[in-house]
Amino acid sequence: MISHLMNNSSFSNAINQANNKVNAQQNNNGKVENNESKKAESIKGDSRVDDIKKSIADGSYKIDLRSSAEKMAQNLLK
Repeated sequence: MISHLMNNSSFSNAINQANNKVNAQQNNNGKVENNESKKAESIKGDSRVDDIKKSIADGSYKIDLRSSAEKMAQNLLK
């Protein structure tokens, strides 16, 4: 199932771009730690949706790509 999704060029390009962002953030630990402290402060007063929007906007939102791909594949089979 996942191999079928990975053969889709649009999907695989999106996955690669997401992985590249995560790797770039991990290579720049100082900025990642800074983002984590900002997230901890914002969680106190903001709703969960607002926190997700902020983390997407600043590029620190992380998803489980394998799990997401598997769920997408399962939904396609239904």
